[in-house]
Formats: sequence, structure tokens, C-alpha cells
Amino acid sequence: MSKKQAETEVWGYAKVEEVTGIKVGTLRRYKKEGHMPAPDITVGNSPGWYPQTIQEWKKNRPGRGFRSDLKDQDA
Repeated sequence: MSKKQAETEVWGYAKVEEVTGIKVGTLRRYKKEGHMPAPDITVGNSPGWYPQTIQEWKKNRPGRGFRSDLKDQDA
């Protein structure tokens, strides 16, 4: 991917699903609940993210089975 393409490319839910393996319905819920980064751009009602935003989020998000409702057990 060229630098110019990276600067102008915007991913919608379908591309984010393709890259992350997370279903569109789940992504919509994550966005609604604040578990996704804010969209970099919105066209009408459709959010879009730059590839770098999603790749960084994917790299840093908790893995499957993470329980955010549990407090630190060592405290």
C-alpha cells in the first residue's frame, strides 16, 4: 500500500470485519458501547476508519474471554 493510498483509504464495517474477523453486528455493538475507536470520518450515518486506526486498535484490544467487568483480583 502506498503512502498516498494509506492517507486516503477509509474502512467501513465490512472491511474492518474482513481484517479483524469480528462480525459487523459485533462491531456496531462495540462502537455503540465505546469499545471501538471513534470514527476518523463519518459520511451521512456511516462511520469510517483509517487503516492505521483499526490496526492499532486490533493490536491493543483485549483478547477473547477478557472480562472487563471483573476488578483486579490481586488488590
